[in-house]
Amino acid sequence: MLLRALREDAGWSRTELAGRAHVSKRWLADFENGKPSVYMSMVMDCFAALGAGFEVVLINHRPDRGALGE
Repeated sequence: MLLRALREDAGWSRTELAGRAHVSKRWLADFENGKPSVYMSMVMDCFAALGAGFEVVLINHRPDRGALGE
């Protein structure tokens, strides 16, 4: 939903975003419609094309186990 909203706010069609992110229109449509299995790298490429990114947030981090839960 967020990707679609950002795309629409930018005034881009699916074709334009797909071209800028180097993904297929079919893949983009599937993702925007909630397909449960997608490649994260392609998701990140789409957001990056729109000038957006991701931040990793640790959930339930246990300080006694190190940053990666080791």
